Amino acid sequence: MWSPLQGVPLSGGKVSGSALVTDQRLSFNLGVDERSGVVIEPGHPLQGQTIAGKVLVYPGGKGSTASSFSLLQLVALGCGPLALVLVEADAITVAGAVLSAIPLVHAFPSDPTAIIRTGDLILVDGDAGIVEHIQD
Repeated sequence: MWSPLQGVPLSGGKVSGSALVTDQRLSFNLGVDERSGVVIEPGHPLQGQTIAGKVLVYPGGKGSTASSFSLLQLVALGCGPLALVLVEADAITVAGAVLSAIPLVHAFPSDPTAIIRTGDLILVDGDAGIVEHIQD
């Protein structure tokens, strides 16, 4: 178990869910199938896994401005992430999270991808900027 992490909130809301963690950047546009939420980017550590209904913990976004719309579409189709926990957010991902009304927290004192493990049940408070472990 790890201590709560205090980051900077960028998109509000409070959710809990199972973490899906990678140390690689991810593009929602062309990197994730918009109809299923499955990561399709060849060679990505999450390739073949779904982000649907997960708290996605990763360094940050990559790719084009279409990623904002892709994230919105994923959420609208029910196959998007519950929340985003990023090392360093980019404007494109923030815009997608705000439009999709999903919590986003970033800029932690320690890298969350090195602390949080895939499968950890975590609470993300996008209003207070807190991420905490709630169950093994």
